Amino acid sequence: MKKTFILLSMMFWAAISFAQKNVKTELPISNNTNDISFFEKTYKIAMGYNDLVAATQSVYEILGTENSEVAWKDTLARLFLMRGAYDQAVFVGKELLTKAPDDIRLVEMVAVSLQSSGDAKQSLEYYEKLYPKTQNLYHLYQIIVLQYSLARLGECSANIDVLLKNPDSEKGEIDVNVGQGYTQKVPFKAAALNIKGVIAKQLNEYAAAEALFNEALKVMPDFVLPKGNIEDLKKEQNKVPEQINNQPKK
Repeated sequence: MKKTFILLSMMFWAAISFAQKNVKTELPISNNTNDISFFEKTYKIAMGYNDLVAATQSVYEILGTENSEVAWKDTLARLFLMRGAYDQAVFVGKELLTKAPDDIRLVEMVAVSLQSSGDAKQSLEYYEKLYPKTQNLYHLYQIIVLQYSLARLGECSANIDVLLKNPDSEKGEIDVNVGQGYTQKVPFKAAALNIKGVIAKQLNEYAAAEALFNEALKVMPDFVLPKGNIEDLKKEQNKVPEQINNQPKK
């Protein structure tokens, strides 16, 4: 009898488990009317609870009504960006840009989405459209970072020089990834000097590289990256004489 009970219990919990696996998770049921104000209300409630999935569903409902406005497509694109659905954000953003090609907000959103998805080449194209219109140092810095990642070092260096000449380059700040998941808020000037130093190091211009790293540290003494780059530079320079001395004599 006990064995029968155990067997029945196991069958019961297996059935429950199977049922749970086959239950589809659905978004909140909306009303069946064409009342846009209802969906606007559910959108606001969802955003209040930071429920981006429900908010997206509400925007879809709004777009499905007869009285929907184009602005809600903009909202949809931004929700995709916030959710990390970068491909969808790019798709909607590009669609909107066909009707409003000079909309700076849309160009920036597409540029950010492409950069976040790892498409450096396309992202750079959008930032290069954006910066001449905004003259925003953040946009110029992103151009520098993307050009460096694409090994377009000549253009990268030229844009670094443009940034360094800007009087606001020491005032404005950017979050820089310093490794192991950490970021550091750094003046644009210090961040750009560090990249220029890295480029000089790659070209084996060690003296110039060290000078650029030290210049970056003058702007921000506790900037982690140029400190580490100077240490690496010294290690590399010390290796050269060792390698020469260790070569077999003929």
